[in-house]
Amino acid sequence: MQEQWMTVIRAEQKRVSIDFKEVWRYRDLIGLYIRRGFKALYRQTILGPLWLIIGPLLSTVVFTVIFGNIAQIPTDSVPKFVFYMVGNTTWSLFSGSVNQNSNVFRANSGIFDKVYFPRIIMPITSVVSGFLSYCIQFGMFLIFWIYFLIAGAYASSWALLLIPFLWIEIMILGASVGLIVSAFTKRFRDMQIAIGFGLSLWMYLTPVVYPLSQAGGLFRLALLINPMGPVVETFRYAFFGSGTFSAPFLLLGLAETAGLCWWGLYLFAKTERLVMDTI
Repeated sequence: MQEQWMTVIRAEQKRVSIDFKEVWRYRDLIGLYIRRGFKALYRQTILGPLWLIIGPLLSTVVFTVIFGNIAQIPTDSVPKFVFYMVGNTTWSLFSGSVNQNSNVFRANSGIFDKVYFPRIIMPITSVVSGFLSYCIQFGMFLIFWIYFLIAGAYASSWALLLIPFLWIEIMILGASVGLIVSAFTKRFRDMQIAIGFGLSLWMYLTPVVYPLSQAGGLFRLALLINPMGPVVETFRYAFFGSGTFSAPFLLLGLAETAGLCWWGLYLFAKTERLVMDTI
C-alpha cells in the first residue's frame, strides 16, 4: 500500500513566543546596531560623547542649588552634590530605557517591513546602548564619590555587592515599561506624549531629590511599593552607608519587575505580528 504523508502546520500557542536562541544567533546584528546608533547619535556634534557627562552634571548642579540650598532638603549627612548625582544617574538609566523602548515599533517601522530578524533585538539594542552611555556617567560619579570617600565624608557598605544586580533590574524594568507603552503607542500616539509627563511624576514619587527618611505614613509606603524607590535607596546605602535598606520591599520590587517584564514581552510578541498593519 502506498504510504500517505501529511504535514500539519499550526500556529504557536505560547503567550510569549520569543526564541532567545534565535536572538543569540543574531548577536552580530545587535553589535552592529549598537555601534551604528552610538555613531549616529553624536555625528556632526562638537562635544560628542561629552554630552553624556555635561547633561547629568548640569542637572545635578540644578538639583543641588534648588533642592539642597534653596529648599534645604536634608541629605542624611551626605554631601549634597554626590547625593543628588547618584539619584540622578540611577534615574537616567531607568528613564532612558523607558524612552528608547516606548516608540520601538514606529521608530523601526522602515526596517520591520523590509527584512526579517527577531524584533526583540531592537529593545535589547536600546537597553545595551543605554547602559553603555550610563557607564560613562557612572564613571563620572565614581570620581566624585572617591574624592569624598577619601575625605572621610561617608563610608561605603557591603551593599556595593548588590549594584550589578540592581543595574540588571533597572534595565529590565525600564525596558518592560517601554515595551508596554510601545504596544499602545502603535495606535494611540497620545501615549508617546504622556510618557514624558508620566516619567516626571514617577521621578518625584521616587526618592531621587530627597531621602526616604523624610517621608512618612502612606507616602513612605507608596515610595517603597514603587519598584524604583528601594533601588535608589539601596544605591545610596551602598555608596554612602546611610539611607534605608529594606530587603522585603527590594524583593517586592523584583517581583513587580518580573511581572512587568512578562507583560511587556507578551504585549510585544502579540503586537509585532500585526504591527505593520496598524502603523
